[in-house]
Amino acid sequence: MNNNLQIPADASAALYFLPGQYLFADLKESYVSLKALSSDQVARAFRKVHTDTGWLGRRVLRYREAPEGNAILSYEPAAIRKITVVLPDKGLVELSVPLPPLILLGKGREYYLWAADSSHISANTNLAVAPLPNVGSGKICFGKNEVSETHPSTLSEVWKLIFDTPFNADHASERCLSEPQDVRELLWKLAADKAKKFPKSELILSSTTIDDAWETIVEQRRYDSRL
Repeated sequence: MNNNLQIPADASAALYFLPGQYLFADLKESYVSLKALSSDQVARAFRKVHTDTGWLGRRVLRYREAPEGNAILSYEPAAIRKITVVLPDKGLVELSVPLPPLILLGKGREYYLWAADSSHISANTNLAVAPLPNVGSGKICFGKNEVSETHPSTLSEVWKLIFDTPFNADHASERCLSEPQDVRELLWKLAADKAKKFPKSELILSSTTIDDAWETIVEQRRYDSRL
């Protein structure tokens, strides 16, 4: 035990943890008022502390704050997006490609990305492999880019980083059905054909749901080997 612990000069109160009870100290300018508290009293006091996230974007599906790391669940609808891809024989090229609905799950500074075959997103939606490189077993590889801590206020930054960072050959295999060796080939074809929608037949669907992913990665209540 550190007997030299100093209370900060600007502190107005302190809570001491004693065997079987708590001691609340109200630090007045000229004296200290002490009051013994039970576990129930302390629990009720902390339940009165409110957390306000402010206005959440309509694409935020779920958000949780916790000491071990905040967690967020978001989605982007199917759309034609501009991405940059490093191709073996063409170098760095910008492509306009249709992408399916995308599901993003973040915890702390780690983010996971999947696709969906429907725009109707719910906890029971089955996840599909995101048809993009640089996503290994769902987890996004941001390279040397610094990614923001999980929070609704930084969500747009994370999505922007995903689409703005060049996609290379890392984790490019087993991302779609027609080009199992390299999903970049499919992205190139879709851009060349000026496709309007991503073909659902290319998606690699799994039996894992969004709720399974949340319970496994965020709550850690179960282990899902499919993730």
